[in-house]
Amino acid sequence: MLVVGLGNPIYGDDGFGSCLAQFLSSTNPFVLDGNAHGIGVLGNLADYDVLIFVDVDARLPPGAVAVERIEGSLTVAETRLVDAHRTPPSLLVGYLRAMGRNPKAYLIAVGPKRVEPLSPPSEEVLNASHIVLSELRAKLAEFGYELKIDGDVKKGVEECFRRVLRA
Repeated sequence: MLVVGLGNPIYGDDGFGSCLAQFLSSTNPFVLDGNAHGIGVLGNLADYDVLIFVDVDARLPPGAVAVERIEGSLTVAETRLVDAHRTPPSLLVGYLRAMGRNPKAYLIAVGPKRVEPLSPPSEEVLNASHIVLSELRAKLAEFGYELKIDGDVKKGVEECFRRVLRA
């Protein structure tokens, strides 16, 4: 089991998954901050039977949360539209399948409000952090895992953004 937070905190709400993973990884060894490493995170995923990605999805309204199963595909159209740092979870799973791996994969997505460079996270996304946590707990429980939390998730995510934007 591996939970992977994706995104770049320098681009506002886009960094939510990364910041959530940073917050959770101190108390949960099965959580990885994939940041904006895109294809570079692929090597960390190959040995897991279950993957849960946390990322933003611009198709959702700001702050809305959705959970979906990722089938993963590796089509020419998808690979042509993606650069090394902007790899959607479906493409990562597609690459894993092309490598002969067949993990169960899920996405817990949040609708972003703003993704401009050097912008702070929106209130909509920050307020959704408790919903994302609830969905993540439920998904982990399906596979016999328990999420440990040390502190307030919203404050933890906000601190990550402050740290990154201060640098």
